[in-house]
Amino acid sequence: MGMREIKISGLKMRWFIYAVLFGMAPIFLRLLVGSLTQGEKAISLLAPSDFIAFGIVLQVSIFNEIKYHDLDDAEWKHSMMGFSALLMLIYSGLYVLLLMSEIVDSVNVKAILNSSLIFSLISLLLCWVSYDRMSKSSEFGSRE
Repeated sequence: MGMREIKISGLKMRWFIYAVLFGMAPIFLRLLVGSLTQGEKAISLLAPSDFIAFGIVLQVSIFNEIKYHDLDDAEWKHSMMGFSALLMLIYSGLYVLLLMSEIVDSVNVKAILNSSLIFSLISLLLCWVSYDRMSKSSEFGSRE
């Protein structure tokens, strides 16, 4: 069995650089600063707001790309845009809960962190699949 070559399109590479890496900047910076601090006032390594921001960046990138990408499958395009909009609403709700946690003790910040982490991973997977599909449709369209 030979190794299978992994080929990443220009579209997917641009998405990875501009959306994923820039979207993860707050996470990377928090990990860096958090690893340099210690004691009672140490910065936590993970924060819900960083993952919420990352998820929103991913969803805005995919929503925008799908909106303007010429796809033959209109049903898939509209379904993905709807799902992306739903995830943006979920991130907004998580952010509101996070803001409420500053004044209401009964809000479970750990649950918000776990939820934002899970949803950002779902967003990352959804974007990867979507950009993969759009890359393939672009390659196919350019051969005709």
